[in-house]
Amino acid sequence: MATLSQKINAEVKARLLVDQTGLPQPDQVEYGHTCIRLLWHAPRAALVVEIDDPRSDAVDDPLEEYR
Repeated sequence: MATLSQKINAEVKARLLVDQTGLPQPDQVEYGHTCIRLLWHAPRAALVVEIDDPRSDAVDDPLEEYR
């Protein structure tokens, strides 16, 4: 099961990716046990991000690689 910190990190990165592509931000975000789901109501669309086990070299700050 993914930790809350991993889910938040995944959401931040997914939102950055969505923003960089010029798409609108999702209408809703759901946190599952091992994933997050970004949902758009119109048109009906979803992006599911599966979260793997953390790497030993993973960083806690999801924006660090963008600075």
